[in-house]
Amino acid sequence: MLSEAKKTKWQEDGYVTIESFFDSRAVGRIATLVEDVSHWDVSDDKWLMWFEKTTNNRKIVSKVENFLDFHDQLRDLLLADQRIKSVVETLLEEDTRRLKELLIFKYPDSGGYRPHQDIYHIPHKLPDRMVHAIAAIGIDDSGPDNGGLFFSPGNHKKGVFPMDAGGVIDPEVAETFSWEPVSWKAGDVFIFDDYAPHYSLPNKSDRSRRVLYLVFQRASTGGPTRAEYNALKRAYNPPEGKVTDLENLKLPNGIFYRD
Repeated sequence: MLSEAKKTKWQEDGYVTIESFFDSRAVGRIATLVEDVSHWDVSDDKWLMWFEKTTNNRKIVSKVENFLDFHDQLRDLLLADQRIKSVVETLLEEDTRRLKELLIFKYPDSGGYRPHQDIYHIPHKLPDRMVHAIAAIGIDDSGPDNGGLFFSPGNHKKGVFPMDAGGVIDPEVAETFSWEPVSWKAGDVFIFDDYAPHYSLPNKSDRSRRVLYLVFQRASTGGPTRAEYNALKRAYNPPEGKVTDLENLKLPNGIFYRD
């Protein structure tokens, strides 16, 4: 599953794709269960949800976090065999613990995410690195035409770049990077270093780009537990509450944009 060429790409570029990690049957099952999550009601103390207002004034779900503890079927399908954890630990060369999970739905007319690094996962108010590797599970095919990711190869080796309080890399710095589009097929798993700079454009196509992310910490480092992280997230980047105001929806984080 991890050839020497893939290990080298991970080390040199800061990201690697593992093709056909899930077969078509498993992908269909994951997609069905993910759509189930998209229709959940807002929770004040369990999962976290954020929404978007589309150009024709509809409310669509943008992002959900902390949902696997409340969905046995999806959790077992993704985690029971520990295949993803094993691959991540091979790349990081040590044991890991899972900090969090999130779903980004990227439905048609969804927004994008400005250039950033995934070291914190909350607004930039902590002194220490929170995460170390992220596994993106492709639920739909992804590419530049439907809001796919762009990465800057090799820049994961250069530490933390200057950023604003929301986590956006200084535009003058980001403009000096070389960026390449990353595409994958449904069922692929794309793993990237948390220092690897990346961004995505709004989805202007008629195709969804749903992605389920599993976020890992090195076991040898400190950092918040899952419970501590969720408390920080609610404090620094609150999810939507029971009563939503379509004109004043809470942003999923400081890097999100729609224009």
